[in-house]
Amino acid sequence: MVVGCRRRAGPGRSRLPPPAFGGGRLAAGVVGTGRAAGAVAPAHRRLPHRSRRRTVMDRVISSYTPTVRALRHARQHTRGRRPVPDAPARALVVAMPTTPGLPGHGRLHHVAAEAELLRRHLPSSVLLREPDPTGPHSPSPTTPSKAAVLDHLPSCSVAHFACHGASHPTDPSQSRLLLHDHQADSLTVARLGPVRLDHAQLAYLSACRTAAIDTARLVDEAIHLTSAFQLAGFPHVVGTLWEIDDQTAVTVADAFYTHLHTPTGNIDTSRAAWALHQALRGLRDGHDLPGQLDRTQIPFLWAAYLRAGA
Repeated sequence: MVVGCRRRAGPGRSRLPPPAFGGGRLAAGVVGTGRAAGAVAPAHRRLPHRSRRRTVMDRVISSYTPTVRALRHARQHTRGRRPVPDAPARALVVAMPTTPGLPGHGRLHHVAAEAELLRRHLPSSVLLREPDPTGPHSPSPTTPSKAAVLDHLPSCSVAHFACHGASHPTDPSQSRLLLHDHQADSLTVARLGPVRLDHAQLAYLSACRTAAIDTARLVDEAIHLTSAFQLAGFPHVVGTLWEIDDQTAVTVADAFYTHLHTPTGNIDTSRAAWALHQALRGLRDGHDLPGQLDRTQIPFLWAAYLRAGA
């Protein structure tokens, strides 16, 4: 290691200016696969000291990449097309409040709220939203099918998925995001390989286990949805190591995009690592839990998230 199911509600999803990297706060990169890249436990969430102010997370801003080659690929892919901080980001937002084929329609009660806040953060966005399962069933141009997503991705700089995810237990290349037509034509890791993404800057996978590897013999392969989006051309990818809570996912996304904003009101995707760091520290240190609950002692609520990329 070199330092320098969304949501719990079914399969795949459970229900300041940037620092100058001085004055006690460092930037850290974690390069490696499997355990070294957080496949078992995220290094930047570990608590080596008793004092909560002396944790790794309080000392560094962390980022991951599965391999040095993947890091080099991401940097080469973005060379010559750096984001313009004051330019509105064209975004794709994919929202699946229900998912065909899952028990109880795989209902995620807070996805609608997440989609709404994203429309505020990303006004130049295209929204693909799963229709109400009790309404008409004819597909429309805004139905989040695999074909519709792949059609929009090449022209977008930001892609945000709020849905269920499924990690394949023996073939990581078949791990997938569960879209409208996932039963017949899934958006898998393997399917992202041929996609040409000339404008890609940020992919946010608000789904469960998008950076998870389930088979011990494949723990050093680092093949999962997060690395697939990075290798496809997104220099910044936010993924998750285990199931995430549906309501908490909205809180993290809102804080993340808030910290991406520049003083002019647009977003700067180069702040992704810092923005996620700030969002998770804010969630960890929040005081809105009942009674004497201390979120620092229950990291499963906030520590699943990681940022991968260049």
